[in-house]
Amino acid sequence: MRLTDLRPLMALRQDGALSFERFRTDPTVAALRWPDDVLEQFLFDHGDNTAFVDDYNTIDLHTITWRLEATPAAHFTGMPTGASDEGCIENYAKNPVHWVTVRPPQVARC
Repeated sequence: MRLTDLRPLMALRQDGALSFERFRTDPTVAALRWPDDVLEQFLFDHGDNTAFVDDYNTIDLHTITWRLEATPAAHFTGMPTGASDEGCIENYAKNPVHWVTVRPPQVARC
């Protein structure tokens, strides 16, 4: 399964017709057996972001396994983003209050 396979679900989310709870229990998504926080942040929040899909659509989502590990905050400043998001983190860091303010409202979770 690729990110583009989630397009029908993403269309429902954009229309406000799909809560995270319904998303995570959809058979296609549930089959991944990913942790809820990863499903929410990686797929539910970004699964329709064109740049994100362009960067990561070649990955078969079924081949990904997740593990929890501690990472010092200082390491995040050196982590790369996808090619289409180069400079994105630095841009957000210039005015974080603005970006929190303009973030789309959260879809109801129930």
